[in-house]
Amino acid sequence: MRRVVVDTNVVVSFLTDRDARQQARAARLFDDAAADKVQLILHQLVATELIYVLRTVYAVDAAEVAATLHDLLALPGVTPVDELPWPAVLALWPRRIEGFVDAALVAVTRAGKHDALATFDDRLRRRLSRLGVGTAW
Repeated sequence: MRRVVVDTNVVVSFLTDRDARQQARAARLFDDAAADKVQLILHQLVATELIYVLRTVYAVDAAEVAATLHDLLALPGVTPVDELPWPAVLALWPRRIEGFVDAALVAVTRAGKHDALATFDDRLRRRLSRLGVGTAW
């Protein structure tokens, strides 16, 4: 079974109507996880960014965000992780990958021997192949 680390932008697209095309792609990924076709890895940094984005950008009430996060973590095929391979992160950030969370997710994908990183960030996606990381799409 493929193990895919999920970027915050994929989760935001799954939960909101910000981009219908991305929402459909994210929904397929979560549907595949529910059907036991893929295991989605949700890092605590993604959960933290998700909380921030839902609260500040979308003005979602804290209790609703907490319930959403609870439901997200309870979805079949979603596995939360909190380990961070610091030497690998710092080898990438900020010289090779400017965004800290992006560098962390790449490092987690590589260190965990996961199959891919799901992201809608085109700039990051272009860098993944050079870093030996597959993409979900």
